[in-house]
Amino acid sequence: MSDKLSEHFSRSEFACHGTNCCGGSAPIDAELIDALELLRALVSVALYINCGFRCLTHNRTLGSQDDSQHPLGLAADVAVPEGFTVEQFAEMAEQVPAFADGGIGRYPTRGFIHVDCRHDGPSRWTA
Repeated sequence: MSDKLSEHFSRSEFACHGTNCCGGSAPIDAELIDALELLRALVSVALYINCGFRCLTHNRTLGSQDDSQHPLGLAADVAVPEGFTVEQFAEMAEQVPAFADGGIGRYPTRGFIHVDCRHDGPSRWTA
């Protein structure tokens, strides 16, 4: 099975980073990949995925809620590309329909945004 998910993203970029859990699995939803490709096209630079899929064991280890979009394969934490602020990058994510209808979290002190394709209505936060 190929590691390639799309033109610019591979499954290994989204693998769970936990230890003693799922062994680095990465069941990622195609809608997320399509939305990330749109975001990449908007910003015109490569995107670095800090975190994609997290199994429930790893998710709980991090103190995240069980209803997080990461264990569903619908979320990614994306490093803010050089030349952008967290706010500018989040505004670009708002232009992607799946993220506009889903979740966008801003993490200014950590230099990334969370984007997801949740289907229960838009959610926005700053942490």
